[in-house]
Order: sequence, then C-alpha cells, then structure tokens
Amino acid sequence: MKNKYPRVLDLKEKAIKRIPFFCSEYLFSGTANDKVVKGNADIFNHVFLTPKYLKGTVQPSTKQTIIGMEYSAPFGVAPMGSAGLIWPGAEVALAKMCAEKNIPYCLSSVASLSLEQVAPNLNGKGWFQLYPPKDKTIRDDIIKRALDADYSALVVTVDIPATSRKERFLKAGITIPPKLNFRTFFQALLKPTWAFSTLLHGMPSFGTMTKYEFFAQDKIDNGWNEMPRYVDWQYLEEIKELWDRPIILKGILDEEDAVKASTVVDAIWLSNHGGRQIDLVPSPLQLLPNIRKKLGKDFPVIIDSGFSSGQDISKALALGADFVMLGRPFMIGIAALGKKGAEHIHYILHDELSNIMEQMCCKDISEIKFQNTTVSNKFFLHNPTGI
Repeated sequence: MKNKYPRVLDLKEKAIKRIPFFCSEYLFSGTANDKVVKGNADIFNHVFLTPKYLKGTVQPSTKQTIIGMEYSAPFGVAPMGSAGLIWPGAEVALAKMCAEKNIPYCLSSVASLSLEQVAPNLNGKGWFQLYPPKDKTIRDDIIKRALDADYSALVVTVDIPATSRKERFLKAGITIPPKLNFRTFFQALLKPTWAFSTLLHGMPSFGTMTKYEFFAQDKIDNGWNEMPRYVDWQYLEEIKELWDRPIILKGILDEEDAVKASTVVDAIWLSNHGGRQIDLVPSPLQLLPNIRKKLGKDFPVIIDSGFSSGQDISKALALGADFVMLGRPFMIGIAALGKKGAEHIHYILHDELSNIMEQMCCKDISEIKFQNTTVSNKFFLHNPTGI
C-alpha cells in the first residue's frame, strides 16, 4: 500500500470510484463557484522554505505540545459533519487511529455518531467541536455531555452564523442530514460495496443532536436549517463558566478577533471552513503571518483549510502555526480504503513531514517553526481602500 499510494493525491481517484456521486460532491465541494476551495489549495504553491545545512546528522522528532497536551505530531483530524456518509463507521475508525497514534481527533457536533458513542475510543484525548446553539439550555446540555464523556478540549466554532447555500449539494440531491431520495438512491446502486455497508449501518444522522427539538424525528429534514447558531464575546464567557478545560476558538480570520480571543480562550484556530461557507474569503495561510505577529510567538495557533500533505504542514509551521488540522485527506483515505485508510493517511503525512524536517536539518518542530520562508507576490493580500 505504501508503494501504491505514496501521496494523498494518489488515493483521490480511488475514493471517487468507491463512493456514490452525491458522497463525492459532499466531500469535495465548497459553495458558490468553489473559488475558496481552489484558492486554499493553490496558495501553498507560493510559499518556499530555505534550508540551513551543515548541521551534521539530524534525526527529527515530530512531537508537539499544545494546550498542555503532548502529541506525536503537529497535526490532527479536523471535525467533519456526517463522516459516516463517506463510509460507515468513519468516526470510530478515525478516533481509534488518533488514539493509537497520539494525535488529536476533533469530533463534530453533527457527526454521524453521538459524542458518547465515539468517546470510549479516544482515551480521554478527544476534542469536541461545538456549533453554538442560540438556545442556551441545549448549549449547556451538550457541554455537560462532553465533560461527562471526558473530552479534553472544547472547540467553539464561530464561522457558521448562517447556513451556506452549497449549490453543488442542491444539484447532487444532497440533504442535510443525509437521506436517500430518488436521485441518490440510483447513484448508490452504482456503488454496491458502499451501498451494502450503508444498508447494514443505516443512513447517518446527527448522533449528538437528535435528542433536541430541532432534530426530533418529525423535524429532522429542516433541523439544521432551523437551528439558530449564535456566538458573541459574552456567550464565550458563559461557556468558560461551564467548561473547566482548554477552549479553542475556531473560524478566526480577522486580526482584531484573534487578538481579543487570545485574552479569552486557550488557543485560536484559523479557518475558512474549508471553503464550504462563503466563497470570498482569503486562505487562513495568507492571514497567518500577520496574526502571528499580532499575537507574539507563544500564543497557540491552529490552522486548517486546504492542507493535503506534509509539505503543506511544514509551510504552515514555518509561517508560525503550532498545529495543523486536516479533514478531507482523512476522508479520502476512508473513502478509498475503508477503515484502514485512516492509518494510511497518517502514515503519509507523518512520513512526508519527517522527511522534510530531515531534509531541512530540523531536529524538532521548534526548529522548523519560523524557518527562513519566502513567499511570492501572489501570496500577499492588499487592501484597495487603504483603510
């Protein structure tokens, strides 16, 4: 397998062949014209690292500590809603792999399985991602459930104040939560292995959310669209009263938000939601250097959106990130190879990053951080208003 699929890219075609068209659209699409999805991937072509040689033999260590926890590598699995749609049992397979490899797994509020179902596979090191409901009784109950299930960090997502249009979802017949309809049923018949596995497990729902009114059985078709999501600084302070473990604020892009967040939470997570929310924002990688300057060197910064290789991870570290979270690559592995795909994607990313560190003569993550970095003119953002 290592020789046949040495890159994440090598698995993408196989993944598309194994899952129905609507699942492929769910995995790879963004919103509007997918410009942000494409921009997220393209921006890495404009970042270059300059090695410092003459250091003798280097045996790199990829260990990294963030929010008081040491992990075996500076990357983890980002939250992905309805991961079970891509392949049944995806969340458990990812959780088990992360626990075994000692990297973080962040479970989505709208995962196919509930937070209680996934937690036993995480050895107390899982992160739980909260889509903040305006109804504070629901919020408080979800937080209590996550504490009781021993999640080690709460990831509060702020970049989804409204439901995205996701035009490719509409064209492919995708519903949220997923269900089979006339179009998707016949697409599923063309992928018998996926169809049989899904038949055994059933179509995924939003495991954690189904106990609440918006997701009750008679409202399930519109639950996600009808559930108000809301967060402001006071809301965050209220969460801090409920959660006595690290809090990470996900979806930050603005410098002022980043600076203020650094006084409220334990880490920030730069993200444009993988291009799935709004098709006119920059890549978090472009914003990272200035935000890092504003925060100084020590405040923890996590980043996602568009990452697909160890090379990409190394560039983010060199520009000042502490940690990188990836979603689509791990789902590509699951789609292509089933449950063993999670471990293979980890192998690819870890092996690529280790090789780069050795080539760059970096003995640990601290040496690759703030590495001599060059960016092309296309990397920079310009404010035409001059404000």
